[in-house]
Formats: sequence, C-alpha cells, structure tokens
Amino acid sequence: MKNRIYHIPKRGMKACLVVASMLLSFSAMATVDIQSWQTTSGAKVMYVQANQLPMLDIEVAFDAGSARDADSWGVAAMTSGLLGTATSKLNEDQVSETFNSIGAQIGSSVTRDSASISIRTLTRPEIMQTALNTFETLISDTQFTKPIFDREMQRLKIGLKQKSVEPQVISNETLWKTLYGNHPYAHPTSGTLESVESITLDSLKAFYKKYYVASNAVISIVGNVNKAQAKEIAEKLMQNLPKGQKAPGLVAPKAINKHKSITIDFDSTQTYYSLAQLGIERGHPDYAALFVGNHILGGSGFGSLLMEEVREKRGLVYSVYSYFAPQKVAGPFLIGLSTKNASALEADKVVRETLDGFLKDFTDEKLQAIKDNLIGGFPLRIDSNAKILGYISMIGFYGLPLDYLEWFPKQIEQVTKEDVLEAWNMHIKPDEMLKIMVGKPE
Repeated sequence: MKNRIYHIPKRGMKACLVVASMLLSFSAMATVDIQSWQTTSGAKVMYVQANQLPMLDIEVAFDAGSARDADSWGVAAMTSGLLGTATSKLNEDQVSETFNSIGAQIGSSVTRDSASISIRTLTRPEIMQTALNTFETLISDTQFTKPIFDREMQRLKIGLKQKSVEPQVISNETLWKTLYGNHPYAHPTSGTLESVESITLDSLKAFYKKYYVASNAVISIVGNVNKAQAKEIAEKLMQNLPKGQKAPGLVAPKAINKHKSITIDFDSTQTYYSLAQLGIERGHPDYAALFVGNHILGGSGFGSLLMEEVREKRGLVYSVYSYFAPQKVAGPFLIGLSTKNASALEADKVVRETLDGFLKDFTDEKLQAIKDNLIGGFPLRIDSNAKILGYISMIGFYGLPLDYLEWFPKQIEQVTKEDVLEAWNMHIKPDEMLKIMVGKPE
C-alpha cells in the first residue's frame, strides 16, 4: 500500500522536468558500490554515491508494517499515512508549502513487513538543506492531530467499502487469510471496516513511539553526495529519534498441508482464479533457482509456459501469471488469472497440468532463453537512482549481502535445469495448494 503525501506543484515542476530528462539518459552502472554502516543511535545505513545527476534520494524504512498491528488491524497503515502531515512547528499547509517551494517530492508506503518515508530533492545546497531539515522533522516530530485523523479515517472507511465489493480484493484477502490463519500476515494491510473502528489517536501515537525508533530503522541514500556527507545526513535524520528497540522476529507460518478449494459466489461475467501456497522467505538459498523457474512457468509474460498453454493455445485468458513474494518469513507463491465463468474450470485444469508438467521437465532451450533474457535485462533494473534506492533498501531491510546486485545475476547464470527441478519439487506441492475462485464458475 502506497500513500502519496505531497507531489511537485507548478513552481517546482521546471526543475523536476530537467531531472526527468536527465534520468532518461542515465545509463546502467556496471557495478553498484554499496556501502553500509550504523549511526551512533543504531540505525543501519545503506549508501550509493551516484554523481550523474544533481539529486538525492533517501528512504527511511522501519520494521513497522502491518505484521506489527497486533489486534489493531490497520494501525500501521494509518500511522504511515499520517506520518509527516504536521509537526509541532508546521501545520499541514506549511509542510506542503515548504516542499512545494523547493520542488522536492516526499511519499510514504507500507507493506506487511515495513513502513517507509522517502524524499527526492535536488542537491543544490540551499535546496537540499531545507529539504533535509524538513524531512528530519517529519520523521522525528510528527504530530497526529485529531482533525487530520478524523478526515483520514473517513477516507479509509470509504476506500475499504469500495474494496469490499471488488472481486480481485475479495480473492486476495481470502488467500492471505486462508494461507496464514492466525499469523500476523493474515489480515489486510489496511485493516477491515470492523477493525479500524478500534483505532484511536492514542493507538497511533503509541505505535509511532514504539516502532519509529532508530534501532528499528534502515536509511538508504543514493545520490550526488560523498560518504562524509551521507554520514552527516544519516546522523541528522536520526538525531531526535529515540534509540528504542528493534522489533522482534516474526514466527514462521504453518503450511496448510492439504489441498483446499474455496469458491465465492460473485455476480460477475469473469471468474478470478488463484492457486497458491506458502513460498519462501527473503534471502532463502533456493531463491535463484525458484526465480528462474518461475520465469519459465509464468513470470515472463509471453515467454512463459502458462501463457503458451492457457492463452496462446486455448484462448482462455488475456493474462496469466505466477510469482513468489518473499517476506521476512515465507511469503506466498501464486498463480493467478481471470477468465469467463464458462472457462474457469477448464483454465484450472490447464494450469494444473502445466504446473505438473513443468515440475517434471522443460526444455534446455527454454531455460537458456529465460536466463539470457534475465541476465541481459538486469542492467535495466538498476538504471536510475530510484531503482537503486529500492534495491539497496530491500538489501538493508532484509539483511542481504552488500554484493547482492552483482551476486544475483551470477547465480542466475549458474542455475541448471537440475537446480530448478530440485528446488521446485522441494518447495511446491501441487496436492497441497489453495485454490480460490471468485465469480460464477460454470
């Protein structure tokens, strides 16, 4: 779930258009030199110097996602959404005007694992200083005011009501609830209409006080600043936050260990279909083999087996896909599609047959084509400051090795057919998967 706090208005637009045009010509780095250290208050810092553009991107991620909601489902998302709306010295309009005047961008997002706040600014000294000063106060001096809380709560309830009648949302929420049971991942990130009723201004303040602390933070910095400047920036951002304590680890979820089928009647011409089970956690040693295999099965669009079998040969769908979603603990593996109600059962049959066939064998030519595509396209994954920021934030938050961006393509190159088949048959159990259909499958 992403929350936009402020965007660039007309006065800052000219400078940002210049930056955007420069981004288009920014070529991929051969290597990304990631450096890491801790601030004096215990926050982890991830840093990449990128001098190609006169800009700075920063993301501060806290282990404060919806898995930390406890019984107040939605409190993490609400806290993240209100973070930075006002401080003790600046009201909401003044915060907005400050960023508008310098053409900076600020935003926030929340997932099951993390909540983050980010900023993008030009590195002209007077602009960057104002941006960083204000950004620091948003992190350490956010004020949760009742008028803003009441307004955003009303917006949240309207959004939840709208989502409650969307078949894709119904399918997704049923999937997480069924796969994860009583685990902290089970409930929706935004909570439910019933659960948000229990969220109060005091519960937001308590959540913020507990989880928005230096020991629970990862600061990622990419841009036209040297290491000494980056260290100064990191210390500045944490200077007024309490050290606090890092959030405890999450328990591993338990697999359902049997096939389960759920059909939810929904008045629609389409059936929304998911086939899922627990996958792996972020950093699992089998990830490279599973990642390559997933691109063969359903993660590469028109080059995948599922697209060939379900769409191209039979015309049952417009799109079909599969993916792993690694988390701090095992995230889901999912195959998804939507199709006409009359085609739903046939699509299910073809998906299962394709998965079974893939687990037995696939061609060497298919493997090599996928590997060539992944390795050849990898530079495009790190061809902008924003993409690098996303990667190093992930690396820092999940404790992956600093050479991950060099190491992972090498792992892909070394993956064999035997590696893929062994990993997939170890982790994916076709007879123990959850099937969900939302619609009127005939």
